[in-house]
Amino acid sequence: MLSQRSLEAFRAVIECGTVSGAAENLHVSQPAVSRLIKDLEDRTGLQLFTRFGGKIVPTPEARELAIEIDRSFIGLSAIEKAARDIKVGKRSTISISAMPAIAHSVLSDTLVSYQRERPDFRVSLQSMQTHNVVRKVATRASQLGFTSPTHHEYDVDLIRTIKLPYCCILREGHELTAKAELSFDDFGGQNVVAFERSTATGTMMERAFAQMTNPPEITVSTHLSTLVSGLVLRGMGISIVDPFTAAAHRAQGGIVRPFAGAAEFSLAIIRPRGQSLGPDLSAFLEQFERELIPYKDGS
Repeated sequence: MLSQRSLEAFRAVIECGTVSGAAENLHVSQPAVSRLIKDLEDRTGLQLFTRFGGKIVPTPEARELAIEIDRSFIGLSAIEKAARDIKVGKRSTISISAMPAIAHSVLSDTLVSYQRERPDFRVSLQSMQTHNVVRKVATRASQLGFTSPTHHEYDVDLIRTIKLPYCCILREGHELTAKAELSFDDFGGQNVVAFERSTATGTMMERAFAQMTNPPEITVSTHLSTLVSGLVLRGMGISIVDPFTAAAHRAQGGIVRPFAGAAEFSLAIIRPRGQSLGPDLSAFLEQFERELIPYKDGS
């Protein structure tokens, strides 16, 4: 039988990234943590960590095991929190995870609008990358997730997928601001601030540029939409972004033009598998849909 203490040590090493950090969090010695990890490896028959450059690195098997252990620990934490909330006559806070472009814009607007109608509504909103949103929802650490559609094997249910128009962003004074809308052809020979290929938008841009006879020059790539906008404002190039980033770009003095291509930005709303939304989250999503309306025309 697996010991609770060895599972705690494994989880701490995964979260801290080092044995020393795990030992400090657990208030035990480093050798004690190492013994607990060795015991877990012996009992499971799995190699959980390898050493690379003086550091320990989780194996693929360790990452899969971590998902199951997270689910177990989060379940226990949820029970403890529910008991505390019931004791003081207060229900649990709703937890929502979202990729940054959504969390910092339309989702924040939704929270403000919804709480005007429901002052007692309490939310924990976390901004993170797409794969972390999926993991949070899969392990039931979040009751609702806003992310890019992705192929995965996690335990989540898709509530709905929303398609929205992409927009082109430029700095003031750029030669292409004279055009009413932009297509991929307009990007030929231009400097471009791109998204990394690990993102849905980055993959879309990479495939489209690869088919061009006169492709643009990628000056820099990043996974954060706020950085894309900031670099465009600083003259590093032009880019294609979701409508939420485009609105923030315009608010900071940047120029936005509709994108004339067929590609669309896809937003997936997910929940833990088998979990019902309930009246609060259902009403929250209805408010979210209303907040989306200004972003649907792509201008």
